[in-house]
Amino acid sequence: MYSARYEYDGHNGRNERLDFLTNKEKTPSKRKTGILIGVLVGFLILAAIAAFLIWFFAFKDADSEATLSKQLSPSTQVFSGHVKLVDVPYHQSLEDTESSQFEDLANKLETALGKNYKNEPFLAKFYTKSVVTAFSEGVIAYYWSQFDIPVEDLEIVPEFAEERMLEALENGFKQQQFKISDVSGSFTDPRMARNPRANECFYRLEAEEKAYTFSSPGYPVAYPPRSRCQWQIRASENNVISVTFTSFHIEDDCSDDFVSIFDSLSPDDSQAITEKCGHRPPSNPLEVVSSGNIMLINMITDNVVQRPGFQAQYKAIPKAQAKTCGGVLTTDKGVFTSPLHPSFYPPAVDCKWTIEVPAGKKVQVKFTMFRMKEPGVDVRVCNKDYVEVMGTKYCGEVSSLALTSTTNILDVIFHSDESYTDKGFRAEYTTYDPQNPCPMKFACNSGICISKELQCDGWNDCGDMSDEMKCHCWEGSVCLRQWPMQTKILGV
Repeated sequence: MYSARYEYDGHNGRNERLDFLTNKEKTPSKRKTGILIGVLVGFLILAAIAAFLIWFFAFKDADSEATLSKQLSPSTQVFSGHVKLVDVPYHQSLEDTESSQFEDLANKLETALGKNYKNEPFLAKFYTKSVVTAFSEGVIAYYWSQFDIPVEDLEIVPEFAEERMLEALENGFKQQQFKISDVSGSFTDPRMARNPRANECFYRLEAEEKAYTFSSPGYPVAYPPRSRCQWQIRASENNVISVTFTSFHIEDDCSDDFVSIFDSLSPDDSQAITEKCGHRPPSNPLEVVSSGNIMLINMITDNVVQRPGFQAQYKAIPKAQAKTCGGVLTTDKGVFTSPLHPSFYPPAVDCKWTIEVPAGKKVQVKFTMFRMKEPGVDVRVCNKDYVEVMGTKYCGEVSSLALTSTTNILDVIFHSDESYTDKGFRAEYTTYDPQNPCPMKFACNSGICISKELQCDGWNDCGDMSDEMKCHCWEGSVCLRQWPMQTKILGV
């Protein structure tokens, strides 16, 4: 397409020129426009690079350090446990943290603990202090030790292994005035490291046969923020301690607020009975028992949400009552439970029940309640608390467990170690004729008996689907057992 352009000679008014312009001549050159845009983009890129280089060399280090200082903070590691002293006479005054006998022995032992850590170059660099919190018969001394790691050394925190700490103590005591026969310890929440000589929210209780009550500060309205409370409970030597929380309402998140209970006078995780938070109904109270005549209860709270707290009753019960379990069962049917069920079973208990029925008969055992949950335990291995039947160990939480013996004798073994207990189990056993295991009922493969009306009804009543196998169904009809290889298919 073309357009006209006129040129006029203004001098004489007569010369006139007419040219025709193409589209290419009418618009600016695309090449020139591209060059201009390229120059502008290049300038912006150079400016950005210059700004980055200025920040990198002038401000990067300062910004990074500021960011790290916000994200990282020094770490406090607390190691707690007990040491059993040899050739040290025990006196009742050692139970009083304000007595001169307590002060003298505690100060000597704290000095010895410090020397042990300082003999290990790695630990000596970060060691801060040790505190002896209590003594009990034996003589057993309960302690905690603190190590402070600055920000620049945080990468070495994994090297604070429990084995390293125990080795330092054991090797150190060989060169000290104290002779020991036992030492234990584990890392614990630094918030539970309390000096008993600082009496703020620190209580010493004596358990007797009569039940007494104690509660968290502020109960039943609300516990105060940032609470760090501790209760040391003792009983006479031949008793254990039972504590029942008649009311328990703590914040739901155990990383914020919690109550921890120990089979010790030190917050040693290797002797923890349990740690709880949340709200428990009166129908399911928290009930715990120690293995010996001492118990420690800690309550830790943050500064965000407060709940009513807890109220609890404590008393002493004979050790024989808490540890008595097992035996030979010869009746046709019966019930047996873990020690003190439905309370938490005590730590460090072993029981064995032998169920013996007439020759030619067999035994069915059904666990109507089974709960042995523990942090970090693989329920496929059950290497801590367990029930063992016919060579197989069971732990964790099981909703339905029914077992059948292969002979007329069945052994049921129960074991709890020194840490973390639970409600345990309740079991019912019956004698049966293997030729007719469920008279007038349906025999599940799992070993339990159910009403015949429950077979082939579309519901897994046996727990192993054996009541829904070998069924023949058709739409709109009742299922009947007819053909061995046919499985019922029904909608829910």
